[in-house]
Amino acid sequence: MRQIRDAIVVIPGTRWENTQGTDHRLAEALSKHFPVLWVDPPVPLIGPAVVARPTRKSAFQLDPVQEGITRLRYLVSPGFTRPGIEVLTRYLRDRAIRKTLAEQGLRVQATVLLSPRDEFPKKVGGKRLLHVTDNWVSGAEMMGLNPHRVAARLKKNLASAHVVSVVSPFLGEVLAELQPGLHTRVVPNGCRPLGAEQAQLPVRSSGNVVLLGQLNERLDFEILDSLVAAGHQIDVVGPRRERDPQVSRQLDQFLGAANVFWHGEVKPSEVPPLIGAAAVGITPYLDNAFNKASFPLKTLDYLAAGLPVVSTDSPAVHWLDTDLVKIADTPRDFVRLVGGLVAQAPDAQTRQRLIDFASLHSWESRAASLIELSQVKM
Repeated sequence: MRQIRDAIVVIPGTRWENTQGTDHRLAEALSKHFPVLWVDPPVPLIGPAVVARPTRKSAFQLDPVQEGITRLRYLVSPGFTRPGIEVLTRYLRDRAIRKTLAEQGLRVQATVLLSPRDEFPKKVGGKRLLHVTDNWVSGAEMMGLNPHRVAARLKKNLASAHVVSVVSPFLGEVLAELQPGLHTRVVPNGCRPLGAEQAQLPVRSSGNVVLLGQLNERLDFEILDSLVAAGHQIDVVGPRRERDPQVSRQLDQFLGAANVFWHGEVKPSEVPPLIGAAAVGITPYLDNAFNKASFPLKTLDYLAAGLPVVSTDSPAVHWLDTDLVKIADTPRDFVRLVGGLVAQAPDAQTRQRLIDFASLHSWESRAASLIELSQVKM
């Protein structure tokens, strides 16, 4: 008789091939404890498709994407986001999930929902964990979504979840406005600490400033332009994801500056050595509702690579509660703090302190928190 194994179902907001963010990193960390079934967003039966389609005969397909993680891709009708067809889309997804679980001999420990577009699958068992990674309603237009539909979907998921976790305390307050009396758990974003051998490699600072992550409407271009005007050499690592034409023009100007080098999107394994040679990492975000509720991945990634950080003010920075992240209130203050850190690159002892602090915030510790929540009796 085949042994039944406990598993985690992850409903992400992005495809496996897309830029790695919270969804991917949590799935990888969870897979160290349980097999993970990653359910890709739907693939239309006809028309353009960003991933290879499953065969019509099977209607869905499984791919082992890495050890411990299997991806499920499923076919749906064109126009699958329309209200009427959306019900059929969820039915096809849920049927594919249930068949996969049965065929693989898996029993669901928990379903972790990380998408502003999706809902929990029906009749799969286990705990329903809604992990809210951003202020999805205020950021809907930036993501190309309808804010009213996102708000309605979020309210429905809040009501049906056994547990709701958020990446920042401020985001918990935002959700409580949608559902008064809601109790949320804070499970912030994490990082991948350097291994012992990597951490001890000698690093010769380039004296450069580094900006990591997706380039979009979240950035404060007054700060970036001020850093360019001050003459700092800036390495930019990440893809462009803007939608606003004005932001496109601002990015063109910034990335076209003589002292800015844009590396584009690079493999995750190439990020630590690339940013580790810099003098300081920056998190220059606008002061708005979306950014206040977020927990920037880049801040901890800089620390994990042994870099001090200059950031704009946010609840997430205060939650970290460390002098390793300098907070700037104005563009002028931001440039001043960056200049001070560039002039004095961290020595080996300081660098080790940065890495040690980041190791307290690993993705493994975040996954352990979610697993603990999945085991709490309701």
